[in-house]
Amino acid sequence: MGTSGGRRIEMIGTPIAHVRTPDLLNGLFQRDGEALRVVKKRLGPAALGDHLRVLRKDRGVIGLVVTTPLKTAICDHLDRRTALVALVGSANCVRFDGGSWIGANFDGMGFESALAGAGVALAGKHVRLAGCGGAGKAIAARIVAAGAASLAIEDGEPGKAADFLLRLRRVARGCALSAGATANRDYQILVNATTLGMQAGDPSPFRPEIVARGETVVDIVIGDSPSRLQRDARKLGKLFVGGTAMVQGQVELFRRFLTTAASSETAAARALQRSARP
Repeated sequence: MGTSGGRRIEMIGTPIAHVRTPDLLNGLFQRDGEALRVVKKRLGPAALGDHLRVLRKDRGVIGLVVTTPLKTAICDHLDRRTALVALVGSANCVRFDGGSWIGANFDGMGFESALAGAGVALAGKHVRLAGCGGAGKAIAARIVAAGAASLAIEDGEPGKAADFLLRLRRVARGCALSAGATANRDYQILVNATTLGMQAGDPSPFRPEIVARGETVVDIVIGDSPSRLQRDARKLGKLFVGGTAMVQGQVELFRRFLTTAASSETAAARALQRSARP
């Protein structure tokens, strides 16, 4: 799909062929008669700076939806950040307010919405999260804000989870935090926020015996075929929540943030709630 002409939003990242967000947003715009469209732009970190310099001069682009692996890198190019983006250091939505770009992150809200749609609340739960990247950090912040009893974060990069937890503890509100799983604790909710499962043959971030002791499994990865984690969860009779539900939980929030003057994720959510009232 081309990127020239008309008012538009770019979705940037790589790989990007499989993402559903542009189609979902375009469906909303078409339904409501808005002369706005979302276009995909395959883009890696090395080309990000040059591309954004071009966009600074393009008055047809009103904002960005950002996916892997650019959610952290995009923050270096923002003029303003929501409090959440300042905390987690990643953004997946950027609105161009004239010459001032503001970044927000709706991964956590989408995650919570997906769980709620499956009848699962985070309050009081013990949660184990694999992956401390751009999406993982936003999800972690939402887990804490929603009143989980504990959160264990693990990441393949040494020290990454521990460094983030130093910041997250400032807003933990009684949620017990740990870098790595706590011995002898069964986690009710298991979350995969790594890229494992994107490629056929990828291993699961959780061994089957860990899945067996859980209740709900969330895999935010959207691959071409069911991931090993999804197959294990289904085989063991666990409630499974996939990445598509998380995307669907963010689409209307993206729209509100990108097309209004909402100054934060919460403001976008409130605007959406008001629009839904009869």
